[in-house]
Amino acid sequence: MQASAMQSPLDVTRINIGTAQVDITPEPGRELSGFARRVQPSVGVLDRLFAKAVYLEQGAERLLWIHADLIGIEREFVVAFRQWAARRWGLADRQVMISATHTHAGPATVFLQEAGAYDPEYVAFLRSRVEQVAVAAMEATEPCEVVAVEGLLDLAVDRRKKATPHTDPRVGAVGFRRQDGRYRAVILNYPMHAVALGPNNRMISADIPGRAAAALSRQLPGEPVALITNGACGNLNPPFENVDVAQLEEWGGQVADAVAPLFGSAVPQPAATLRTYSRVIPLPLDALSVEEIEAYAARIVHDPASLAEWGDRFRHAVENWWQRMVEAVRNGQARDTRDAELFAVCIGDVIFLGLNAEVFSRFTDDLRQAAGRKLYVVGYANGDMGYIPTQAAYAEGGYEVDIAHLFYCNFRPRAGGLELLTEQAARLLRELPVW
Repeated sequence: MQASAMQSPLDVTRINIGTAQVDITPEPGRELSGFARRVQPSVGVLDRLFAKAVYLEQGAERLLWIHADLIGIEREFVVAFRQWAARRWGLADRQVMISATHTHAGPATVFLQEAGAYDPEYVAFLRSRVEQVAVAAMEATEPCEVVAVEGLLDLAVDRRKKATPHTDPRVGAVGFRRQDGRYRAVILNYPMHAVALGPNNRMISADIPGRAAAALSRQLPGEPVALITNGACGNLNPPFENVDVAQLEEWGGQVADAVAPLFGSAVPQPAATLRTYSRVIPLPLDALSVEEIEAYAARIVHDPASLAEWGDRFRHAVENWWQRMVEAVRNGQARDTRDAELFAVCIGDVIFLGLNAEVFSRFTDDLRQAAGRKLYVVGYANGDMGYIPTQAAYAEGGYEVDIAHLFYCNFRPRAGGLELLTEQAARLLRELPVW
């Protein structure tokens, strides 16, 4: 690896950064992931998908962050990529993060029953592309100052329509600015499901995050690589789905506009210290016996709302979940916990906290209050185990609580799991140095 410019290890006002992006758009004809109601396969390309890499280094600390226009990635993909990065560059697991925008108009890179068949051929292609973009980002770095801005956007809505609605209007962004004022990269975070095109759409698209990335890059000097990361959005959607291209463009522009004007007057952080931390927490699951699995499946397969929305695809998902869970229990392979990885990236006084799940938006607010830090949660980071609702949501019920784990074909997280992660994440954040 060669650096185009070097900095003193003692200089904490700048961070060495390398960036790259590569096209990962599949050809039409492959299935799209995310909606059980969608007619498959894809029939065209509305806009291109990209994998983007940001490589940061400061002294001995390094971070390779890959962000892709995908619904998510399997945990095994992350493990294999980290092993490759360790062999090639000596990067530790805590120095490699892979996140996804969660677009529901991309290829099937996760196992989600009846919502796009997992595509191993595309995943192999993706692996080669991710390695390619990582190499390109690490080949040429330059020192940049760091600026951080935060805007507000009341666009996302709480889709559950229950008694405990919550939204998070904060749009946070960190920019990496060259000495001449041009930006090399921007990392933006806003929590909202990337489902604007809806289940009626059969065109490949990055959805709102893709339009936001293009708009933000256009508005900033240097046309930086823009990572539009998703937040704690398990309960948050755009105002409505099945929109046209004009509406998609408008919403993407609103996300970019929430922060783009603020960069003009943003002052560099006096101490842009880089730190990374990772902690794996065993998340308890509602592990069931064979008898409990059969009773649950026999009851839920007749759920009228689910049948009205998904029909036979819902029946197939329940029957497959039933069969696979019973087999796992009888073979002694059923798990009563899953690994939740809390991955903290500290850039100056800003913290991005990656989590391999779809968590509810209250998680971010509760963490901010507990830790007293400027914080943005990055969902769908280093895998995706599915929804982790609030304890209050378990009492209310709904898709995320009662149904979603059937499509993910797992036991659901036990009630109180999100609160456990909040406690553990707050503890981790309180241990981090304040720079």
